Amino acid sequence: MSDQLEALLKEIESGDPEVRRGAAEKMGRLQDRRVIIPLTRLLGDGNWRIRKASIQSLLQMPDIEEVISNLILALRSEDNAGMRNSAAEALIRIGSAAVPSLCHAVKDPDHDIRKFAIDILGDIRDPRSVEPIIEALKDTSENVRASAAENLGKIGDAKALDPLLDVLSGDDFLLKFSAIEAIGKLGDDRAVSRLLAFIPDRALRKPVVEALGRLGNPEALPAIVPFIQDKKRIVRNAAVVGVAEIMKRSPEGTETLQKFRESVGGEGVDGLIEAIQEDDPSIRLAAIRMIGLLGDPKCVHYLIDILGDLDFHEVTIEALQHIGASAEQELIQALDHPDELIRKGAAHVIGRIGNVKTVRRLIPMLKDKNGHVRQSAAMALGMLKDPITVEQIIPLLNDPYPDVQNAAVMALHEIGDRSCIPRLISLLSDPSVLYRKNAAILLGDLCVKEAVDPLVFALKDEDPDVRKAAATALGRIGGGRAQEGMIHALSDEEPDVRLSAAMALGHFQTDEAVRVLTSILQDENIWIRCAAVKGLGKIGNDKALDALIPMLKENIPPVEIAIIEVLAGKKDRRVFPVLLKKLEHTDKEIRRAAILALGKNGNPAAFESLLYLLDSSDWSERNATVEAMGLLGDPRALLYLKDIIKNDPDPLIRKTAEIAVQKLTRN
Repeated sequence: MSDQLEALLKEIESGDPEVRRGAAEKMGRLQDRRVIIPLTRLLGDGNWRIRKASIQSLLQMPDIEEVISNLILALRSEDNAGMRNSAAEALIRIGSAAVPSLCHAVKDPDHDIRKFAIDILGDIRDPRSVEPIIEALKDTSENVRASAAENLGKIGDAKALDPLLDVLSGDDFLLKFSAIEAIGKLGDDRAVSRLLAFIPDRALRKPVVEALGRLGNPEALPAIVPFIQDKKRIVRNAAVVGVAEIMKRSPEGTETLQKFRESVGGEGVDGLIEAIQEDDPSIRLAAIRMIGLLGDPKCVHYLIDILGDLDFHEVTIEALQHIGASAEQELIQALDHPDELIRKGAAHVIGRIGNVKTVRRLIPMLKDKNGHVRQSAAMALGMLKDPITVEQIIPLLNDPYPDVQNAAVMALHEIGDRSCIPRLISLLSDPSVLYRKNAAILLGDLCVKEAVDPLVFALKDEDPDVRKAAATALGRIGGGRAQEGMIHALSDEEPDVRLSAAMALGHFQTDEAVRVLTSILQDENIWIRCAAVKGLGKIGNDKALDALIPMLKENIPPVEIAIIEVLAGKKDRRVFPVLLKKLEHTDKEIRRAAILALGKNGNPAAFESLLYLLDSSDWSERNATVEAMGLLGDPRALLYLKDIIKNDPDPLIRKTAEIAVQKLTRN
C-alpha cells in the first residue's frame, strides 16, 4: 500500500469533518480501485458535505462496475438512511451503466432492495428497465408493486400502458391508485375510456380526474366538469386543475371551449370562485384561467382583488381581458383602489379591452403617485391610440423612472400622431436631459426625416445618453446626411456612443458604410469591434462578408462569437465550411456559438456533425446541439429528439428537446 493511500485511510477516520472531506476528495484523484470500499463507507458519514465528496470521488473511479456493486450493497444498510440515500444518488448519477445491475436487483429476495432498485431506475429512465419493472407489478410486496407502477409513469414508455391498464381490474387499491397516476403521465389517449369507467368510484375519483386532465383529451370534459362543484375539496381541486389542463390545449373558438362554457353552469362558477381562494398556487392558477375562459362577469370583483397578488397578477390580467367589456365598469372603479398593484393591473386591462370611451378616465392615472401605475396608464393609452392623449403623455418622457419613460415612448409611437413632431424636435434642445434623450428615441422610432439635421446637431450634445440616442435614431431614419452624422459619431469620446453609431451604420446599405465599419474592426475596444461586426452583418453583402470572414483568425473570443452569430443567417457558400471548422475550437463558448449557428444556417449537411455532438460530455454544448437540431429543420432529427425526451435523465435537456420537436413539427 502506498504511503499516500495509507495516510488518506487514516484521515477518513479523523474527528475533524474537514479532514475527512479533504481525504474523500483526494481519494477520487487517486483513481485507485482500493479506495472504492472506504469511499462507499463514507456515504454513511453524518456530514452531508463528506457524503457529497465521496459520491463525486466514486464517480471518478475507472472500474465503474465495482463501484456499482458496492453501491448496491450500500442500499442494504438498514440502520443508516444517509448511506442508502447517498448510494441511490450515486447510482442515479452513474445512469445507464448501472441499469443491468439494478434490473438484477429488482429480483432481489429483500423487498426493500427491490423497491430501491425500481425507484432508482425510474429516475434514470432507461428503456431497458421497462420490462423488469412491468414484471414487478406482480411482486409479492404491496410497496414494490406500487413503486413499479409509479416509476413506469416516470419513465413514460408506451409499452407500460397495457400492463398498467390490466392492474386496474384487480383488488389492490394502492396499486390501482399508483397505476392511474402513471397512466396519466404516459399521455396515451387509449386510456381515456378505461379511466372514465372509474369516475363513479369515490376512492379513486381524485387520481382518475387528475390523470384525465393530464391526458388532455376533450372527450373527458363532460365527465370531469361536474366535479368542479364537488363538496370534497380534493376532488373539486383535482377537477379544476384537470379541466384547466384540457382547456389549455383547446384554442379560442373551438367546439371544446363552447362545450366547456355550456357545461359549467352557475354552480360550477361558484366552485371556481372557491378554488381561486385556495392556498395551493397551481389550483388558484387553474381556476383563474378557467374563470377567464368562462367570461362570467360575477367573478370580476374576485379577480380584481387577486390583481394585488404579484404571483397571479399577469394571469389575472389575461382572465379579466377575456371577460372584456362586462368587466369594464368595475375596472374603472378599481383605478381608485388604494393598492397600486390593483390600479396598475386595472389600467392595463382597460387598455387591452380597447374601449376608446375609457380614455378620459385613464388620463388622470398618468399623474398617479406610483411609477408602475403611471407606466401602465401610458401603455394602456398607447393601446387605445387616441391622439387626444398625446399632450398628456409627453410629460412622462421626463419622468424620473426609466420604465415610465419607455412606456411613454412606446405609447406615443403606437398612437403615431405626427402632429406632435414639431414639439418633439423642440425638445431636442430642452434643458432636461431626459426630454432630449427620449425625444431623439421617439423621432427615430417614427422615422421623422425632417428631424435629421436636429439629430445630427444632437450628436454634439453634452450628455452621452443623448448622443447615443441620436445616433440610434439617425440609423433608423437613414439617408446621406444621417450617414455623415453616424461617421462623425464614430469618433466620439464615449465608447457607448461609438458602439451605437457602429450598430446604426449597419442600416446604411452603402459601400462607404462597409468601408468605415471595416476600419473600426481594429478598434482598441473589443465591444466596438463586436458592434462593427453586427453592423456589417446587417449590410450582409459580399463586401461585408469579405471583411468579416478573415477576422475569425484573430482569436478574440467575443469578436469571433459575434461574427459566428452574424454568419448564421447568411447563405454565402463560404459560410458553412467556416462554421463547421469552428466546432473544433478549443474555446467551448465559441463551439457552442458555432453549433447554434449551424442550426440557424439551415444547411442539411450539418446534420451528421450535430448528431455526433449529441453525445458531448459538456452540458452546455449538448444542450445547444439539441436546440440546433430544432433550428436546422431536418426531419431526421425527430427520432433522436424524441428519444432524448423519453430517456434523457436531465430535465433541462428534455425540455430543450421538447421545444426543438415543436419547431420541427411546425415547420
